[in-house]
This record gives sequence, C-alpha cells and structure tokens, in this order.
Amino acid sequence: MDAWTALLFGLVPIVAADSFFPSVPAEVAVATGGSLASEGRGNLALVILLSAVGSWLGDAALYLLVKHSLSPLVDRWRWGRRLHSMTREGLEELGRSGAFIMVLGARFLPGGRLASCVTAGITRMPTRAYLASDAIGGVLWSAWMAGIGFVAHTATDLPFWESAFIGAGISTALALAVGGVLSRRARRRRAALHAESTTSADGR
Repeated sequence: MDAWTALLFGLVPIVAADSFFPSVPAEVAVATGGSLASEGRGNLALVILLSAVGSWLGDAALYLLVKHSLSPLVDRWRWGRRLHSMTREGLEELGRSGAFIMVLGARFLPGGRLASCVTAGITRMPTRAYLASDAIGGVLWSAWMAGIGFVAHTATDLPFWESAFIGAGISTALALAVGGVLSRRARRRRAALHAESTTSADGR
C-alpha cells in the first residue's frame, strides 16, 4: 500500500480522533496529503474534503456527547454547576458573532478543537448553529493545512513527510502568535473596561 492509499483510508478517522485526543497528529496527516498532492501523487481537493468530513464528524460527536451526556452528569455537583455558569457567562459576553468566531478559530490552536467542542456542549449552544459553524471551520482548517503542506513541499522540494512536518510546524507557530496577540488585546480590553467601571463607581 503506497502513502496516498494509506492516507485515503486513514485521514477521516485520524482527523476525527483529534477532536477527542489533541495528541493525534491530524495537522501532520492533512499537511502530508497536501505534500503528496504537490508531487502529483494525490488530489488536493480530495484531501480537503476528507479532512473536513473527519473534522466535522469528530467535533459533532464530542459536542453531542458533552451536551447530552456529560453536561447533565456534571450538573449534579456544585462545582459542575459553577463551571457551567462561568462558561455560559463567558460565551454570552462574546455574543453570537463571538461564539461563531470561537468555533471557527479555536481549531487552529493546539487543543482548540477539544476546547471549543466542550465549551459549546457545556453552554448548550444550539445544535444547528454549532454544526453549521463547525462545518465552515472544518473546511477552512482543512484547506489551510492541506495548502500549507502543498506550498511547503513546492518551496523546499524535500520528501513529502518532511514537508508535512515543516508545514504543520509553521501553521502551529503562526496560530500561537496570532492567539497570543488576541489574548493580549482581550486582557487590555478587560482591564480598560474594569478601570472605566471603577471610575464610574467612584464618581457616583
């Protein structure tokens, strides 16, 4: 069995498993598909399609499990109810557009798919809205990872597996950098709002 055939059989389960287990190298698998497509040994559109399907299946399964099974179970304890309350409050602060961006964007960070699925399940985000948002996010993520594998192999002309690791590494580094910038901006915004509310309270 050659590398392309093995990838076709393994891509959907590998990407789906990454929802539950972030240590599964889904990024490398999708980037490998892009690298193989760059060599002419595979089809880039098929890689994107299969990885998007795997992403959606894994995320949907975890979201539904948390929403309908784990979330009611955790609600039996005080700490669980407090966790749910805090998570819901945080998601409400983001608003609908913020929740949509979370589902789309969190997957680009290491462990982000697991975090966004659990958050959506705990807060009981509407199923239809979550599944639609997740499908869009899965396509964008799949296109990005396959594309960066394709570009990395084209630019370096290294063996496909080396190009895949380089592409996945670049993607992770960029995601962490963007995440760090957004996190700092969010902290500054919260600090400014806190200072504003304190000033208003003192002026009364």
